[in-house]
Amino acid sequence: MRIQLCGRLSIEGLARTIDEVEFPGRLGRRLWAYLVLNRRRPVGRGEIVAALWGEESPDASDASVNALASRLRHTLARTGELAELRSATGAYTLALPSGTFVDRERAWSAIHHVAAIRSRGDVAGAWAESVIACEIAQRGFLPGESGDWIEAERRTLRDIELQALEVLAEVEIDQDRPAEAERVARRLIATDALRESGYRLLMRALASGGNAAQAARVMDECRAALASAQASPSKETERVFREILG
Repeated sequence: MRIQLCGRLSIEGLARTIDEVEFPGRLGRRLWAYLVLNRRRPVGRGEIVAALWGEESPDASDASVNALASRLRHTLARTGELAELRSATGAYTLALPSGTFVDRERAWSAIHHVAAIRSRGDVAGAWAESVIACEIAQRGFLPGESGDWIEAERRTLRDIELQALEVLAEVEIDQDRPAEAERVARRLIATDALRESGYRLLMRALASGGNAAQAARVMDECRAALASAQASPSKETERVFREILG
């Protein structure tokens, strides 16, 4: 079974693939995503109500949860997989087949193994894992929905994407591909203008491509961006800038 939580929801099973539009409405999509993310433990009914409606739960929330759970079970049955949504003592547990692929977990695993892969000197492996992490994380999570747990998940995915972009830029510089390193570094800055690593990587990429003079403009951009947040470049950023200028 393959589950996609990032971007458009889907479940790929032995019998067929379930697309996002086949889930039981927006609440069904929220419930499914929450249960997948928390499937290694029983999830209490009250917790589910909070995840679905926040502080504005309807009077008949228990009945609504029961109905959504029933419809999700029907959806899972259509995949042809041995997946179950179990309920007992006021809690639900999602049981998925062994070896189930979940894209969000693959992104998390990829970015957390990159450092070890690079330490072994496997540059190609580090690049590949970073690409996987970045491509999954950039899809986003439950677009159009809101809630504390959803925002927390989006922050996690954004951090995975930023870390992956940092590694990709580093690898491109190490492999003497300055143009590609510059492209990735600029994307990193566009994603988070206050993350100094993007400016450091961009300056290094430009210097690697023989455009060290442009580093001064990049440093000016960095200072301006940080000043908007009442901050200034770190000692590390200043050091990289000085080294590039010689």
